[in-house]
Amino acid sequence: MVSHRLGKHQSECNTSISANAATFKIRETNKYELSAQDSEAEENSSRNGFSCIRRSNPALKIPADALTRTEAYKAYMSSHPTAKLIGINGGWYDISKFIPHHPGGSVIAQFVGKDATPVFKGLHTKDVLKHMRPVATYRLSEDDPAAEAFAELHQFFIKQGFFQTSAVWYAGKMAFAASLLALTLFLVVGCSSWYWHCLASCSLALFWQQCGFFMHDFMHSQGFHERKIDNWIGLACGTLGVGINSFWWQEEHYVHHALTNTVDYENGFFDPQMKEESWAQNKKLFPFFTTRLQRALIAIQHWTFLPICIIVGRPYIVIAAIVSERRPIVWLALILHIIWVSVLLCQLPTWTQVFVTYSLASMLEGILHVQLLVNHYCKPFYERKEVCEETNWYRMQVECNINIKNPVWMDWFHGGLNFHIEHHLFPLMPRHRFREASKHIKAVCARLGIEYDECYWTTALVRTLKQLKNAAVVFSLDPR
Repeated sequence: MVSHRLGKHQSECNTSISANAATFKIRETNKYELSAQDSEAEENSSRNGFSCIRRSNPALKIPADALTRTEAYKAYMSSHPTAKLIGINGGWYDISKFIPHHPGGSVIAQFVGKDATPVFKGLHTKDVLKHMRPVATYRLSEDDPAAEAFAELHQFFIKQGFFQTSAVWYAGKMAFAASLLALTLFLVVGCSSWYWHCLASCSLALFWQQCGFFMHDFMHSQGFHERKIDNWIGLACGTLGVGINSFWWQEEHYVHHALTNTVDYENGFFDPQMKEESWAQNKKLFPFFTTRLQRALIAIQHWTFLPICIIVGRPYIVIAAIVSERRPIVWLALILHIIWVSVLLCQLPTWTQVFVTYSLASMLEGILHVQLLVNHYCKPFYERKEVCEETNWYRMQVECNINIKNPVWMDWFHGGLNFHIEHHLFPLMPRHRFREASKHIKAVCARLGIEYDECYWTTALVRTLKQLKNAAVVFSLDPR
């Protein structure tokens, strides 16, 4: 199980923020003034770390007398009724033939007829439009100042190297994960007491957790910023390391990022990582729950949430991710995962200890599933027709996420999920830059009057349970 509007307050004073060697000011006009050192920072950006994220599609030359977005769309569709247009940077692109070949899956079809510029910039590393030409252009205009503010912040982060991945940092994290696996091997093979074997369950669960974080990072192309290379590493960490189908997870996760906490009743669509069969945390999910069993489960969902996540979480996601899988490489990685775990645990003296050690490790790894869900469950849901229309995508990403407050030395335990707002705004940014980036994002949110929601993990968990309880009460009163 994986799991609004603009405030009127605006700061009248300029906020100065220091970032790396450059200093910029957020002015009332939403403009970032970058120092002369920016060009040098950008020039050197590819010299440190694995790779530097490249600029996305350069701005189109929009005529001064261009039509509005809606006018240009209707004008083209009147003569091309079967076209499927998506708006990016002031250009309408016909993606009718591209949808089946989209590397990110069919989620692109959910943005037909919309300006998907922020989604496009957030989820793509290269100029993927270089071989495509717009069929029409439109005048860029935004009613929500959040669009311009976060777009400019995105460019600032690119210039200052926030999207660079530190090879040294990742080497340290992988060494830590390897030490957890080595500790597990030592406790299983070199110790005979049952309590040492229980400790082996803890270290094995932490190893799975860290591998899960690596899968998340690399399937987002946060490593080399090269999809093929990162996907192979994600497969090794996720499927071979944890036993989770990394490609299945990636396909669902792209939808989750593009349309977080979103439903579409007309097409039966919902954010696949925010809906489970055993609970409904928001009233906008109620229409998807119709059976008597589901109604019974929702009535007690605030009691069953934690037990299901911890006890059933790992077996469920392992099975759900593989039942319809047809790719041989995924099955090979999964079989190798089963082999290495089996060989490791068969070193234990009895089958009872094998069962207990694996079961305890699986339940402890279930904490990861709780970590994945508390960032969203008590936040608002949206309808697809609102996204990139009435509701700006950047604003939505801030409003439907919670950050977890913790000291720096506990970042390893959360794997970047504690900075969920930063991650959803800029999915390609490596997690070791989140803490620094959060300072700039907080400043933008404060000036725009957008709530930057952060709390301690225990508080987020309590809020989630209260949300589940309140939703259960509302569901019981729903005449449907």
